Amino acid sequence: MDTLHELLSGIFTWGGAYPDMPWDLNGFAIRLDDGGAILVDPPAPADADWPQLDALKPIHKIIITNRDHDREAEPFHKRYHAPVVAGAYEAGGFVSLMVDETVNDGDVLPGGLRVIHLPGKSPGEIGLYFEPARHSLSKEVGGIVLLGDALIGHPEGQLRFVPAHKLDNPIQLIKSLKKLLALEFDVLLLCDGHSLLKGAHSKVEQFLAAHS
Repeated sequence: MDTLHELLSGIFTWGGAYPDMPWDLNGFAIRLDDGGAILVDPPAPADADWPQLDALKPIHKIIITNRDHDREAEPFHKRYHAPVVAGAYEAGGFVSLMVDETVNDGDVLPGGLRVIHLPGKSPGEIGLYFEPARHSLSKEVGGIVLLGDALIGHPEGQLRFVPAHKLDNPIQLIKSLKKLLALEFDVLLLCDGHSLLKGAHSKVEQFLAAHS
């Protein structure tokens, strides 16, 4: 497992490779300006990382972007007593994870994170847009988007879709991803593979142009 580290100011990530995946599976902890944090798609941390995660308390919400990213959400839920949140159209797709709250396109979560509904990989896949007007770091870096399985960063610096057997409807996913082009962002945080810390909007635009 990769140790917890601060990828950007107030945005922490950790994760590691899984035997059946050629890329890392990442989780994020996002520290809020008014205290506490939210977690997104958290995998198991290294034992030495728990004190750093505990220092971010209170954990306000545990966001799960899609049906395949329940990962270690339940242990985090038990440890921090934070509600598990998923997209309204995805809530029934989890095998064992209990979802406490559902969100829809346009809902705003703590920290100024706006929900983006991105159906195609699965019915209720969601991403998060760190609205620059509500999130100081996002404004500073030119905008931030976080995606679960809508796109993968592999190999480093490149984008791809999830494997075909995990993809419900590629045509619908491409249509969904075109929503991102209307947003202002330069950073793309990815729960699978390598994040893009600059030039992300143009990378997404080029990827979609090649697959349209």
